[in-house]
Amino acid sequence: MRKGFLIAILVLLVLSSFGQQFTDLYGDYLGQTPPGDIPVVFAHGIVSTDYQEHGAPAFSPDGNEVFWQTNKRPKSENEKWLNFPMTMRRIGNKWTAPEASPYGDEAVFSPDGKRLYFGSKGKGDDPYYIEKQDNSWGEPKYIDLVSRFPELQYAYLPSIANNGTLYFMGYLKGQWADIGIYRAELINGEYAKPELLPSSINTLGGIRNWTPFIAPDESYLIFCSTRGLPSSDQGDLFICFRKPDGRWLEPISLDAQINTNQLERFPSISPDGKYLFFTRDTPDHDEDVFWVSAKIIDRLKEKNNAKQ
Repeated sequence: MRKGFLIAILVLLVLSSFGQQFTDLYGDYLGQTPPGDIPVVFAHGIVSTDYQEHGAPAFSPDGNEVFWQTNKRPKSENEKWLNFPMTMRRIGNKWTAPEASPYGDEAVFSPDGKRLYFGSKGKGDDPYYIEKQDNSWGEPKYIDLVSRFPELQYAYLPSIANNGTLYFMGYLKGQWADIGIYRAELINGEYAKPELLPSSINTLGGIRNWTPFIAPDESYLIFCSTRGLPSSDQGDLFICFRKPDGRWLEPISLDAQINTNQLERFPSISPDGKYLFFTRDTPDHDEDVFWVSAKIIDRLKEKNNAKQ
C-alpha cells in the first residue's frame, strides 16, 4: 500500500514537471521532430524529465503504444530509489497523457508486437511477458530461464529477435558486477540452454559489457562497454556485426557524435528501423533519452564489409 502511494506521488511530481501540454501530441513518436545525424533529447518534458530515464522507450511496431521507466535517485542515505514504469497510447492519432503502467519495468516488444517482455526482479529473477488479446494485454507468463538454468542467477534486460531468440544479461563470475551477455534460442516453444557470447563481446578484466540490443534479424548487437575508455567514462555504445554463419566480428565504437565522455547505454532501434534510441547522463536532467538517425548502422556495416 505504501509503495503504491509513493509511486502515485512520484507520478504526480513527474507530471507536474512537464513543460508541454498533452493536447497537441499527434503523429509518430509523440509528434517529435525526427533527428538527423546528431543525437538530440527525445520528448523533453514528456519522456525525458528531470528524473532518471532508465532505458530507451519501447514503441509498439504499429506505433500506437510506448512504455518506459523513470527513476528518482535518493538524495540522502535515508531515502530509497523510486522507480516506476510509464506508458502512453495513441488513439485516433492523438497521444494520451503519460500515466503509470500497470506492468513491469524494462519493457520491450517482440518484433511482431504480440508480446511485451519485461526484465523481472520477481519470480526467480526471470523475465516475463504478456500477450496481446484483442485490444488488451493478458496475464504475465514467466519464461522460466533461471528456474531451468539456475547458474544464470538472473536474466535482465531481454532483447528479442524475429525468430524468438533471446539476448539478455546474466551472471558471469569475475566480471564487472558479475554481468555477462547471453543468447538463448527458442526451440519448439522452449528456450534452450543459454550460451555466453564470445570473449570479444564479454571482454574480461573488470570491463563493463551490458544493456544489449539485438537486431531483429540478429545481424548485429549494440551494447554498452567501457573497453578502451578512461576510468572517468562509464561507458560508450559499441556495435558487433554477426556473419551468416554465426561468427561475431570485433565490436566497433559508434560515432563520436553518439559517444561522449558521459555514460551512454540502453541502445534500441525503433521498430521501423529509422532511429537509434539510447540514454546519456546529463548533468542538468540526470539521465535523458536521446535519439538519432539509424543510418549510422548502415554506414558502419558498409565500412565493416569493405574490410572483409
